[in-house]
Amino acid sequence: MNCACFIDLGAAKLDFESFSLLLAEVGGKYEQVKFYGYNAKKNGDFNQYVRQTGAEVALPLHNRKKVRVDIRQVVDSVACACKNPNIDAILLVCAEVDALPMISAIKAQGKKVLIGVESKSSVSDRCDAVYIIKKTFKDSKEAAAEKGGDFLPYTGIERDEDDGMNDVREKLQAALDKKSAQRQEKQKEEKDDELVRLLSKYF
Repeated sequence: MNCACFIDLGAAKLDFESFSLLLAEVGGKYEQVKFYGYNAKKNGDFNQYVRQTGAEVALPLHNRKKVRVDIRQVVDSVACACKNPNIDAILLVCAEVDALPMISAIKAQGKKVLIGVESKSSVSDRCDAVYIIKKTFKDSKEAAAEKGGDFLPYTGIERDEDDGMNDVREKLQAALDKKSAQRQEKQKEEKDDELVRLLSKYF
C-alpha cells in the first residue's frame, strides 16, 4: 500500500517514538511525509528523520487558533489525493475541528483515509481505519525528575550541574551587581552635586 502522511504535531503532541509506532502499525510505503507546526528545537527528536528521508516541514503559524485545523494540511492532503494516482491511502493526524471536509474530499478521490488519534470520535468514525496513538512523550520536567536532572526550557536537553555554565552565571551575576553598584554611586554623586549647587546659590 502506497501512502502519504500529513501530521499536525500540535494536534496530538507527538514525539518521534509515538510517530514511529504509528507508522509501524499502519505499514505500507510512504511516498510523501509532511509535518505541520514543526519546530527544530521543540521537535528535535524528528530532526534526523527529516534529514534522512527528506520529509517536508511547515513551520508553526503564530496566528493559528488552537481549535482550528491547519489549512495548509487540508490543501496539501487534498491536492495529494487529486494529483497522485499511485497513492492508495492518506494517513492523517489532525485537529478534529473542521477535519470532516478534508476527509470527505480525500475519500471522494477514491483514496482511503487512515487517521491517528488519541481517542475515537465522530471524526475518526468517518475514516477507513483508525489507529490509537501510543503516547510515549513525557513532559520535560517529569522526565528530568525521574533522572534527577534539570531541563532547559523548550529544549528537552538535560543540564548537568557541572556543564560549565555555573561559572558563566556567577561571572554574569557579578557583572550585574557591579553595574548596579556603579549606577547607585553615580546617582548619589549627582544628588550631592545638586545639593552643593543649591547651597552655593542660596547661602
